Amino acid sequence: MHRKHKSRTWVAAVLFVGAAILFTCGFGRMSEYSSGERGHLRSATYYSDDWVINFWNSESVHMEEELARIAADGFNSIILAVPWREFQVETAPVMYEEYAWKKLGHVMEAAGKQGLGVILRVGYTWDYASPESALSRYEGLLYDPQLKAAWISYAERLYKQVSAYENFCGGFLTWEDFWNFTENAAGYGNGIAGRRMAKLCGYTDYLKEKYTLEQLKEYYGTSFENYEEIWLPEKDSYARKLFYEFYDAFLAELLTETQKVFPDLSMEVRLDADPVKKADKTLEGVSHQSTFGCGNASCTSIMYSVPMGFPNEGEWVTADQALNMAPVFFDQVSRYNGNKPVYVDQFLFTDNTPGFERNARLKPEEKNAYLAGMGELFRTMTIGYGVWTYRDYGDNKLYNPQFALGLRGWKVTGESYIEEGKNGKEAVLPSGSSISQEMRGRVTGRTGPDVHVRFSLEGTAGSMVSVRVGKRTKTLQAGERTDAELVFENALAEELTISCTGGGSVRIDDLNLYTFVTEGDIYRMDGSEGECTDGIRQLNQALGAED
Repeated sequence: MHRKHKSRTWVAAVLFVGAAILFTCGFGRMSEYSSGERGHLRSATYYSDDWVINFWNSESVHMEEELARIAADGFNSIILAVPWREFQVETAPVMYEEYAWKKLGHVMEAAGKQGLGVILRVGYTWDYASPESALSRYEGLLYDPQLKAAWISYAERLYKQVSAYENFCGGFLTWEDFWNFTENAAGYGNGIAGRRMAKLCGYTDYLKEKYTLEQLKEYYGTSFENYEEIWLPEKDSYARKLFYEFYDAFLAELLTETQKVFPDLSMEVRLDADPVKKADKTLEGVSHQSTFGCGNASCTSIMYSVPMGFPNEGEWVTADQALNMAPVFFDQVSRYNGNKPVYVDQFLFTDNTPGFERNARLKPEEKNAYLAGMGELFRTMTIGYGVWTYRDYGDNKLYNPQFALGLRGWKVTGESYIEEGKNGKEAVLPSGSSISQEMRGRVTGRTGPDVHVRFSLEGTAGSMVSVRVGKRTKTLQAGERTDAELVFENALAEELTISCTGGGSVRIDDLNLYTFVTEGDIYRMDGSEGECTDGIRQLNQALGAED
């Protein structure tokens, strides 16, 4: 579906269900939900007609309709993933991307008009704002005071802007956005590099404060004459237990510091226990319960998915089997967080992420029964929930795919230019002109064998458009505005080039180049209802009955 020109599908859905289950009870902060002054949060992660990674550099011209549909489905809030680098493009000196901040204000206003509160996921890792990886920023928070100051500046500006809106609800960090260093740390080795990084990131000082050298021998399996000899432990080392303890302390401290400028900021805590190998080769699970309290936040955020608690050996489970697992985890969090309320910011009742095919999954015919059963658990054991995949999305690998930022991120040849159209900005390519974008740094996320290219196409008489992905080219006749889709089988998405051939010119918009579609069973990419749309509406209706 071409997203900008088939909005009637969305409007019809809103009109059809809006009168039945649209709940309005005024806006409340997270602390009010936590104290029981409000009902339950029912949240949908919002990314408009693209996906979270390029939402902030797209136009989203049908935002009002999209948010109206979310509200009509019974949700009372949205979650926005706010990438640190997308909003703060430079840290030394600090520089901000004003388009993203302006769009944030637009979303806040548009959501408020639909009676939707807004919750922020602060510091989302992934973006296309630079060809270089953003992971070095998150690692640098461990040891670079200038980066830490930039992070605090980002969080402070974020809070000041959104807290001015009546519908601002709250925010949270998540362990996921900071976890890459735990993987990278295991690769430094026991030589100079591993020792240097151990000292630089604070791990050495942490052990010096908490453990004697004799105690460290038990974990490392070797004797140390002094703490300067300590290195970051490898993955198969029992000392990984100590590293996880250190990293949990770092996350807790970062949250506490950020809460000074972003009050009541929570954190999605890691419920999984990480296995470490003891000297006798047996495994021990390392819990992250020390983070569950989330500083002075009024609640603890968590991700909860169906596979949690199961062997994950490819089993298909019933609704009853899955429903029996949830209270165990909800109770576990409350037991170690000082009995604070729990907010399930990511509720994954279905998941088709590649690499996790062996995870336990609900039998297809059991999904709606599971959603119905979770209603009572959410009502009695949490302050609400949020879904990640409200609408199925492709992993669009293009930066600025709707030309909201003009031709930024695109290489231009010939006389290509941007012009305002009926539905926002469009790229105009006269004959002999082209635009291209390199995606080699984004190929690592390639998860499917084929490359799909979707876009809006319009051209004058006799014009043709040529689309090249990698070394393969396909050509289309242009004419009246249409929604084009091309599939490049067994291709590699390294570079996209679109050229105008023949006479005249062509207009291009809404580009989406993807290799995989994330499915959530609520709405498909074309806006049609999924197998669990009604189940989600009924879940929201059950949770909203007491509002």
